[in-house]
Amino acid sequence: MHRLFIDINVILDVALARESHLKSSQKILSHIETKKTIGYISAISCATIYYLVQKESNHRKALSYIRDLLELLSVVEVNKKTFERAFELEAKDFEDSVQMACAASCQANYIITRDPTDYKNSPVPAMSPAEYLTTFI
Repeated sequence: MHRLFIDINVILDVALARESHLKSSQKILSHIETKKTIGYISAISCATIYYLVQKESNHRKALSYIRDLLELLSVVEVNKKTFERAFELEAKDFEDSVQMACAASCQANYIITRDPTDYKNSPVPAMSPAEYLTTFI
C-alpha cells in the first residue's frame, strides 16, 4: 500500500472545484478514503488551505473542509527539525522544501502534486495525480 503525501494544490483542486484538475485530484482523495492508499498532509498545509478556502467561500465552510481533511489524512508534524531538513533541500520555494521534508519524515512513497518539477530535488519522488492514477490504478 502506497503512502502518499498530498500537496496543497491537489487539495485545493477539490475544495475549490478547479474544473481542469478536479477529476484526477478527486480520484486521489477517493483512493485514500477507500483505504487503498494512506494519505498525509503537512500541518502547515492545513492553515494555508483554511485561509484559501475561506477567501473563496466563508469561515464555516473552510473549517468544515479542514475537519473533513483531518478525518481523511494523517497530519505530519512540522517542527524545528523539519525546517532544518528543509534548509538542506534545494527548491525554488521554501514551502516546497518544507513539504519535501514532511514527505520524507512520514516515509511517503510519492508526493502527489500538480507541479512535480518543483520537487525535482526531493528525496521522495513527485508525480501529478493523473500520472499516479495512470501508473498505479
